Amino acid sequence: MEELSYAPIEGKSRSYRSLLFAIGIVIAIFIVSYLTAYLKGLQVWGISNVIPWGQLITLDIYFIGLSAGAIVVSSLGYVFKKEEYKPIGRLAVYVGLLCMIGAMICVLTDLGRPEKFWRLFMFFYLNNMTSVFAINGIFYGGYILLMIVYLWLVIEGKHRLAVIIGTVDVCWAVLVHTFTGSIFGLIQTRDILTSPIKPFEFVVAACTSGTALLIILAFISFKASKRKIDPKLLVSLGKLLSYFIIVLLIMVFFDKLVHTYFPHRQGTVFLTTGPYWPLFWIMQIGMGIVLPLIILFHPKAGKTVKGALAASLSVVIGVFGERAAIVLPGTAQVQQLFPGELQGIWGTPGSFPVTFWETTMSLGAVAMVALLFVLGLRYLPILPAQPAEEPKPVTVPASAPAETPAEPAEAAK
Repeated sequence: MEELSYAPIEGKSRSYRSLLFAIGIVIAIFIVSYLTAYLKGLQVWGISNVIPWGQLITLDIYFIGLSAGAIVVSSLGYVFKKEEYKPIGRLAVYVGLLCMIGAMICVLTDLGRPEKFWRLFMFFYLNNMTSVFAINGIFYGGYILLMIVYLWLVIEGKHRLAVIIGTVDVCWAVLVHTFTGSIFGLIQTRDILTSPIKPFEFVVAACTSGTALLIILAFISFKASKRKIDPKLLVSLGKLLSYFIIVLLIMVFFDKLVHTYFPHRQGTVFLTTGPYWPLFWIMQIGMGIVLPLIILFHPKAGKTVKGALAASLSVVIGVFGERAAIVLPGTAQVQQLFPGELQGIWGTPGSFPVTFWETTMSLGAVAMVALLFVLGLRYLPILPAQPAEEPKPVTVPASAPAETPAEPAEAAK
């Protein structure tokens, strides 16, 4: 297969400028919302002492999963040298980097006091290095650095070094999301969260959502920039997506099966029948697993680009619901810290209102990632170059009759 050439998009169309304008408006609203929360306090959010993690933490672990999944897909072209995946290789690495940046934006916003973020990096001094939170600080920083180097190597065409760094980056991505899952899986006092399977479930969900997002972004980016993309590539990614979903289904099934046994079944019962049941049954199971599997294994739809796109869109929404089904019910369930009946708000499940300020900040974080994405397509060679236009045939105007070659005798005069 011949070497691909890459080029930025022109970015001069009215639709491109309109997109930048729309993203700018959302970011402006984000700034106003953040300043409001910074001045008034976090009470303007939906979080509380009962549910301390809300939309931003849900979006944070969602972004981390998308990043890990995108990097795993990028390895197909650069590490495992599958030539058919090379056209989306750079896009996958760039999406992985941006999603991790988006995750860090969510974390800094959720801190409430982002000017103290430097404390997160005071390893072995201000941090307890026996905490998974502190260990994750090392993994997150190293992961972002690796992706920057990885992207630079593939853009510069340094393929041998890209294979080495890409291999390390994929392994690092798995570690990043494994330890992110460990943050939740090791919380022994929360029945819904604690599970030895949780770190591995996080990794598989990351591969699922990352692959789905890449299918959608590849299709939109290529079509919007009038670049050709092989339909077989998207269908192949859809097939890979179906395998990830099956593994995820197996893990979720056995995790919930084990947790329905006595005596510790209250968490699973609360998750599946409590006030947050739509997050589990409709989004995580319905849209994240069942619906995309039906589409991808349909004898006709599963072999089309539209089928892969529909399944991917369902997965992207469903896995976000899966993250929300971990964060919100996991902290809303009443904790039985001691025998007897608890009184007051501590004896009732926690409620999480969707507030304007927190929602606009969450949308603003997504808008910042979107802005970096569209600007990256404009200034970096992420997508394959457009095929060279064929030369147009020269036509002679009807008003100017074509000259006839002179006869040899006339030419001799």
